Amino acid sequence: MTESLGWNWSMEMLLWLLPIVFFLHDGEEIATMERWVRSNKDNPSLSSISSVRIRWDKNLTFSFTFAVLVLGLVLSSITWHAAVRYEAAGSTPFLYAGFVAVFLLDGIKHVGATMLTRKYTPGVITAALLEIPFGAYALYNLFHLKMIDLPALALGLAIAVPVTLFLVWSGLTLGMRLAPVRNMPFE
Repeated sequence: MTESLGWNWSMEMLLWLLPIVFFLHDGEEIATMERWVRSNKDNPSLSSISSVRIRWDKNLTFSFTFAVLVLGLVLSSITWHAAVRYEAAGSTPFLYAGFVAVFLLDGIKHVGATMLTRKYTPGVITAALLEIPFGAYALYNLFHLKMIDLPALALGLAIAVPVTLFLVWSGLTLGMRLAPVRNMPFE
């Protein structure tokens, strides 16, 4: 069954690429987010899309990293469950597929935002090079190997989207509360 994946990748390897690619992508965001947010803080569209009140006296990198760790732990847990289920039953839970689809959509969002603004946005490089190719490849293989179908993907997405939004919001909110105050101006 795994020979149809190409590149001699096993399904377990493909499954575990989700948290690996997630942390690589979010590493780029962590490294570039604070400078980008601070340089765009007067942009009205930035404040309108954020549901978390930004405290400019706080270390934004800390709060964003905290949110990434929260989401990353959940993604790693879902991946572990998918790998165990695959090993035991040869199938993959719909929730894993839903999170892969959210990941793919996030990559498309990053590339779209960069195209709209015509300038770099945090995460666009790894979105284009890792997130979109991985998401498309993983979903293609999950469908091709008949491990998921369209109703399963729709159910996974219906659960993964609000869970992701909640985890990001709660991670950022709690991270902002725990973040240390900046000692010196950022520039």
